[in-house]
Amino acid sequence: MERGLKRLRHKGLGNPVEEGWDRWAEGKGCPMCGHRPASNDHWDFIAKLNVSSLYLSKNQTYRGHCLLILDIKHATRPDHLSSGEWAAFCADLYAAEKVLMRSQQPDHINLEIMGNVVPHLHWQIVPRYRTDPRWSAPVWTTTIGEMPVTVLPEATQTKLVQKLRDAINRNIHPPN
Repeated sequence: MERGLKRLRHKGLGNPVEEGWDRWAEGKGCPMCGHRPASNDHWDFIAKLNVSSLYLSKNQTYRGHCLLILDIKHATRPDHLSSGEWAAFCADLYAAEKVLMRSQQPDHINLEIMGNVVPHLHWQIVPRYRTDPRWSAPVWTTTIGEMPVTVLPEATQTKLVQKLRDAINRNIHPPN
């Protein structure tokens, strides 16, 4: 576990044990609440949707892996939202997933809400390819410290962010 916690600290998300998962769950010091940097060691901002923001993960073991983070308030589970808020968050997920499927053309896609590391409602959107390291198996069967990490060259990451941003703008926020 310590290896995984070191990686979280390195990624700029703090340490869930030292910081206090319970405090984060209450919204106190939650690293996903309030102002989030457009870019950090963990993600790059792609676009603001209706009730959430889409970020490209810096770990691109699964090409196109994104996080969709709820913006409208701190919540740790779907039952902390009204049915309208949940519907809007799911509509954002649908739009983001559709853009990823069209632009990245994966063989499949995994959609997951966990929150056991950072207790703030967010989707992991993980495109899956027959050539990926865990095809036909879940990506989350190892500890954080054991998960493969693939960091793209900065120029490649920037191009992927722009490609996804352009796809969002064409499909979700078309010009008037």
